[in-house]
Amino acid sequence: MEFAIQVKTFLVIGATGILLGVLFDIYRVLRLRFRPHWLVTTAADLLYCLLASAVAFAALLISNWGEFRFYVVIALVSGVVFYYRLVSRYVMKFIVVFFKFMAGIVRTGRKIVDLVIVRPLFIIIRTIVWPAHFVGRKYNNWWKKRHPPPAPPEQPPPG
Repeated sequence: MEFAIQVKTFLVIGATGILLGVLFDIYRVLRLRFRPHWLVTTAADLLYCLLASAVAFAALLISNWGEFRFYVVIALVSGVVFYYRLVSRYVMKFIVVFFKFMAGIVRTGRKIVDLVIVRPLFIIIRTIVWPAHFVGRKYNNWWKKRHPPPAPPEQPPPG
């Protein structure tokens, strides 16, 4: 295999290690935020391992047609170590800020939907239903006056 192809493969697999580090940091932030049950955490760990394996395998296929060499392992580990030593804490802070920003957007979207759709719809439905409610209440009162409920049965004397 040519040296240029090996260098390209090393760089692609190193970038894959960085990508796997970013994905793991996203997973860590989500896990710290939601604090799932241990069973959910175990299943999510397994899913992350499967996803990481699939990403690494795809990168290996793309970079050098799936030839697994020792320098591929070194490149993957180097990418992960580089990421965690130099940029992980900054990416984690960015991810937390990003999720807070997205939560604010979702919260604002909910308020807008409530003000623009739900409340006007509720007012329209209440306006349409009010005459029926009014008539039903009057009819109910009239019915109760015309047909009182039966008297409760008499209790036998104790003894």
